[in-house]
Amino acid sequence: MIISPPLLKAKDAHETDAAWIERVMTVVDRRGYPVNGYGSWHGGIHISHTDAGRPAENVRAIADGTIVSLRKDSDKRDLTPFNINADKPKSKGSNDGYVLLKHETEIGSGDEAKVVFYSLYMHLKSLAETVKVGEKVYRKDPLGTPGVVDGVNAFHFQVFCDDDNISKLTGRKTGELDISKNGRTDAVYGDIHFYLPPQTKFYDKAPADNSTSISGLSELYTSNAPLYASMTLAQGNCTMVTRQKNTQVDGKYDLLGEPLVNADGNDYEYNLYKTAMRNYKESPSAGFELLRFGRVINTDHETLVPADAPLWMTVNYPGGKGVVNLADPSIKKFSDADFPHWTGWQLVDDDSDSDSQCNSAIIKKLQEDGEFDNQCGKLICHFPFEWEKSTIDTRFSWLKTGSEEHDPMTDEDYAKFKAHAEALCFDGETLNSARLWHFEPKGFVSHLRKCIWLSRTEFKQLIPLNIIRPSGNRYNWETVSFHEGETSVFSRHYPMLNKIFRKYCINTPSRLVSFLGNSVQETKWLSVTREDYRYSATDENGHRYHYNIWYFPWYGRGFLQLTNPDNFYKYFTYRGRSFNKDIRDELVSDYRRVQGDRALREQEKRLNNRILYDGQHPGLEQEVISWREAVENGTFDPADSAGFYWSLTGMAKYADETHELQRQAVTAGHGLRVYYRSPSFWRASATVNLPSAVSRRNYQGINGFIERCCAYTCALSVLTETKFPDESNALTLDNPEGILLRR
Repeated sequence: MIISPPLLKAKDAHETDAAWIERVMTVVDRRGYPVNGYGSWHGGIHISHTDAGRPAENVRAIADGTIVSLRKDSDKRDLTPFNINADKPKSKGSNDGYVLLKHETEIGSGDEAKVVFYSLYMHLKSLAETVKVGEKVYRKDPLGTPGVVDGVNAFHFQVFCDDDNISKLTGRKTGELDISKNGRTDAVYGDIHFYLPPQTKFYDKAPADNSTSISGLSELYTSNAPLYASMTLAQGNCTMVTRQKNTQVDGKYDLLGEPLVNADGNDYEYNLYKTAMRNYKESPSAGFELLRFGRVINTDHETLVPADAPLWMTVNYPGGKGVVNLADPSIKKFSDADFPHWTGWQLVDDDSDSDSQCNSAIIKKLQEDGEFDNQCGKLICHFPFEWEKSTIDTRFSWLKTGSEEHDPMTDEDYAKFKAHAEALCFDGETLNSARLWHFEPKGFVSHLRKCIWLSRTEFKQLIPLNIIRPSGNRYNWETVSFHEGETSVFSRHYPMLNKIFRKYCINTPSRLVSFLGNSVQETKWLSVTREDYRYSATDENGHRYHYNIWYFPWYGRGFLQLTNPDNFYKYFTYRGRSFNKDIRDELVSDYRRVQGDRALREQEKRLNNRILYDGQHPGLEQEVISWREAVENGTFDPADSAGFYWSLTGMAKYADETHELQRQAVTAGHGLRVYYRSPSFWRASATVNLPSAVSRRNYQGINGFIERCCAYTCALSVLTETKFPDESNALTLDNPEGILLRR
C-alpha cells in the first residue's frame, strides 16, 4: 500500500512526515473524530483549507482505487436545505459534492493481507473532469476542489472498512492485542515491539561471545509488572523506548526514562549486516532477521543456528536501564502491523445500538480522565455509517428526546435538520453494512505510510513506459516492453522483492527509489535476473567471433546483479553455507589477476575467457555451482542477494540523503525529453556499481546511468510526493515533465 494525505502541500525543509501530515490535515474545531461537538459519532474530520490560491487547491486520492459513487455540487450552497441557517442574514451553508473511493490493496503476503477500505471526500465545490463512477483513480490524482461546511472553508474526509477487513487491516477484532503469542508474520512493518512479562531479568552487559550464558553478568533488575519495549530503526539509528501500564488511568501507558538511541552501537541500523556476521556466524542471514524483527520471520528459507541464539539489547526499566535477551521465547514480538494497544491503538465496539449518539463507555472514560485528546487519533470505532440516506431517522431520532448535553429538538427543528441531512447523504447500499469500522484519518494515513508493501498494480507502475538511451552523441527515446504473465520474472518475484524490502529496511520512499532506480534498469525492466554475458567482435581478418564476458561464469545475477567470485562467496557465507575456502581464494585471486591485466583480458577474449571457467577449478563443488545458479533461477535468492548486496555496500546511507533533483533535458525521439538525477542517487548507484566513483560530481562512469535515472524518475513519481523542478529549476511540478506512468 502506498498512501498519502488528501491535500499535498509541499513539505518544509527537515519537516518530519508526522509534522507534515498534521499541518496539511488541520482539523476544524469541534469537527474532529470520533465524536463531534454535539455528542454524535463522527466518522471523519473536517480539514480546513483556503481557496484563495490560484489555481485552486486540489483534494486528491489518498491511494489507488475505484470510484464507487459521486455527486457534483448542486451550486446551491447557501440555500435551504444545504444551508440549515438560510433564514439568517449572510449565513453560508455546505457544498454537497462528494467522491467515494474503494481501495483494494495489499499490506503483506497472502490472502489475509489483501485488504479493502474506503475513503470519502465530502463537501467538494467541484469535481475533476476525469472523475467518473467505475473509473480507476491513482494516488495523488485530483478529485476536485474543497468547499465549505456550515460556512467554514473545509471538507469532510473519512476512512472506513467493514467487519471482514478490520481483522485483515489490524490483525484482530478485539480491543487489545493478544500478548500470549507473537504477532502476525504476513504483515510486518514500522516499529518492532516486545512484550516483556513479569520476572524478566535485566543485566549490566551482554555476554562477550553473544551466548545465552549469564556467567559473569550482574543482574540489575527483575521486573514485577509487564513492560513493553519498542524499537525504531531509521536513518541509521536504533531508538528503543519502554512503556509501562499506568495504574491510575485505564488504557494509558507511560514512557520510562529517556529514549535510548544507539545504546548497542553507533549507526546501529546501518551496521545490521556487520552485527549479523559477527554475532551469528553459523547463520548470519537468519541472524539479520533476528536483529531486524526480534525473531525469524521467513522460516521457509531461514534457520537460526543455534535455535536459541540470543538478541541482547539495552532496554529501559523503572529507574534504570539494562541488557535483556529479547529473543527469549517468553518475550513476545510484534510490529506496527499489529496495532499494539500499548502504543495507543484500541478497537472500540461497546456502543451496539443503531443510532448516531455516542454511548461508548470507553470514549466517556477517556473524556472523564482527560485523555481523549491524546488517544482519539488511535481509536478504531465501530458505529453506523453517517451518510446513509435511508437510516437518517434511525440514527438521529434521539435528537428529539435530547441528552444530558442538549435539549430536545422541536419537531420543526428536527424537520429542518432532516432535510439538511437528506440533501447531503446518499445511498450507501454498496457498502453492505449497517455498522462500519472507522479510523481517525490522520492516524490512519500516518500509520499506513510505514507499510510500503507494494501491491501488484502499484509495483507495475514502477516500470517506465519510455526511457532515454544514449547512443554515441545522440539520444534515443525507446519504448519499454513489459511482461507480466504468470511465468514472467515480474509475476514470480515481486512478492519476494516486497519481503526483502521489509527485511533489509528498504522501507522508505528515498530508499526504495534508490534501490529500484538501479534494479529495474539492471534487470531490463524486471524481465531478467542476469546480465548479458555473451558478446561478439571482429578479428583482424574480418571474421566475426563470439565470446563470454571476461568474468564468466561469475556474471551478474539477481536483482542487483551480484557479480564476481568474491561477492558470491560473501553471499554464501552470509547464508551460513560451508565450502572449500582454498577454491574460493583461488577463484578470487584469478578474478583479480584478470581484472587488473587488460592485455590478459584481451587474450582471454580470444580463448572465450576460460581462466574462471568451472572446469579450470577441479575442486569447485557442484553445490557451489548450484548456489550460484540459484541467484539467477531460484525463488528466494535473486531478491535476497540484492538485499544482501544493499546491506554489504551500505547503500542506505546515501539513499537517506536529501534528494536534490536536477532537471536534465535532451533531444531524443524528435523532441525534448526530460529526466531527473540527484547527487544522492548518483552516490547510491555508485556504491553498488562503481565504488570508486562515489565522490564524482560529473555523473560519468556508471553504465546506463541515464536509463537508471529514467527508472528513478518513475519511482519518485509513484512512491513520493516530491515536487519536480521545472525549466527554471523551481520546484513546481506535481509530476515529472513529459512522463506518463504505466497504468
